[in-house]
Amino acid sequence: MKTNAEFDVAIIGAGAAGLQLLYEYVQSSSLDPIRILLVDSGDRAEKSWCFWQGAAPIFPGLIEKKWDQLAFIDAQGIERKSAIDPLHYHYISSERFYRYFFEEFIPANPSIQVVQGYAKEVKVSDDGRFEIMMADGESYVANQVADSRNNPKVGEHEPGLYQHFYGKFIRTDSPVFDGQVAMLMDFSLAQTESHFTCFHYLLPFSETYALLETTVFSTRGYELEKYQEIWETYWDSKYGAQVYQLDKEEMGTIPMSIFTSPLEQNGIKSIGTAAGQVKASTGYAFTRMNQDAKNIVENKSRRKPSRFRFYDRMLLSIIRSDTAKIPMVMSRLFAAVPMPQILTFLDEKSNLFQEVQIFCKLPIGLFLKHAWKHFISVK
Repeated sequence: MKTNAEFDVAIIGAGAAGLQLLYEYVQSSSLDPIRILLVDSGDRAEKSWCFWQGAAPIFPGLIEKKWDQLAFIDAQGIERKSAIDPLHYHYISSERFYRYFFEEFIPANPSIQVVQGYAKEVKVSDDGRFEIMMADGESYVANQVADSRNNPKVGEHEPGLYQHFYGKFIRTDSPVFDGQVAMLMDFSLAQTESHFTCFHYLLPFSETYALLETTVFSTRGYELEKYQEIWETYWDSKYGAQVYQLDKEEMGTIPMSIFTSPLEQNGIKSIGTAAGQVKASTGYAFTRMNQDAKNIVENKSRRKPSRFRFYDRMLLSIIRSDTAKIPMVMSRLFAAVPMPQILTFLDEKSNLFQEVQIFCKLPIGLFLKHAWKHFISVK
């Protein structure tokens, strides 16, 4: 086995979490560049990242579209549209994100070395340094390691609950969409299955181009043909005989899980999904990963208030065993709580008083039932 150069920091994984951490390390050491190893398996799926922030968003040059208004449609077809000032809802494609890093950012920073391949193991030496063992027999030494690989043996996984999605980027010949309003959730299509809750999500980039996505909370595996059928049924119900041209498809699965794996183990920092940075109840992760990267670089606490984990647990419990009530819960939430306040809560930046106000406007009996189930299960 051949041991190569030594580095100040090694980052295993070149996805959203790894590249944002790479960015923060470079930004923090511009006067005295640190040597960074980026281990890139090349295993990246094309995806969309959305997030809400105020006047100074992260990666402003990569944002392809922003919306100042969001909408929600309940099961009865009632639409609620709201400005979200001072926030904006942003969209970045993984294609643009990766192109920026690998064609611009990394080439402009010679202190970064990219290694293609799979990290098989990380060993801790007696002097506190780390040896990254690659599948091809190479190895590298670093003073610090951040690892995005999931460890299935560590942590707690909420069994059998997923967020599946199937979307189409489509173009129409005539104006169809309101390019100023993004649709967070549309529950107006009748629910047809007892084991899942379905809603639709719309990102209109213009009046004639949009991403329309079927999203399903389910206890079962991915069912592509069924989701394609639901997508077409929704399109027909909303837009009738309107012809569209398919640009590309987007599909995937996000486990809806509460991870309790350690943020750091044997000195190795977990990042991304492995560190629980995907919010269990929503699937949003981009800004959570960004804040976690800043905390790592600035040596700040990475812990989040435990009450948000409890809130997520209650919602996941409802989705799993009372899935038919999810449209009603969401309708109550969006009817009673201003959209910016909902976003602040989902971003885990609300205070306890605001959270009590929100839960008082929801079906309290349902949440108490699932809170009690949680307390019984942990005894």
